[in-house]
Amino acid sequence: MRKRRRLHVLCEDALQQRFVERLADRWGIGPRQRKIDASPRARGSAAQYVLERYTDAVRQWRAESHDANVGLLVVVDGDEHGVARRRQQLAQKLKESKQEPIAPSDPVAVVVPTWHVETWIAWLCGHRPIDEQTRYKEDDEGGRAVARKIEHGEYSPQRAIDAWTPPASGEEAHVPSLTDARREVHRLGI
Repeated sequence: MRKRRRLHVLCEDALQQRFVERLADRWGIGPRQRKIDASPRARGSAAQYVLERYTDAVRQWRAESHDANVGLLVVVDGDEHGVARRRQQLAQKLKESKQEPIAPSDPVAVVVPTWHVETWIAWLCGHRPIDEQTRYKEDDEGGRAVARKIEHGEYSPQRAIDAWTPPASGEEAHVPSLTDARREVHRLGI
């Protein structure tokens, strides 16, 4: 497989950033070949940060798109919106900024962990049952146990990426956003 030597990343937070960094390491894209823009901590909605910065990220990628070895990876939680709605929101941002839509052949991948990246980490680390309707955060009774395992390192981005392939049985039924993301990252030529 042809690998992208450089990767621009726009993501929500430190946990998504660590997840993407481990994934990029797996793909052979080291720290010097990636530029990551993550929302500063405690600065409002992290999803909103990605939505607001998306057009600039696409503009920056397009400025370098003459180099076939440059890709753009956008990571935004689906939250209550889901994959399709988040992609629609991003497409609308491009339209509003009078930019061309992303072409199917462009090395631009938009992945939407739903409800959020904690769902993917828990699934990849073997947590069952799991679904995309539960918030796996400390403030949610249903997701608190997973949130604590992530906080204490029992479930981590590294362990999740170690289990990236092959997909676990039942993945498409339980975490369809992860199945979608696996297809989407192929746009990067990885």
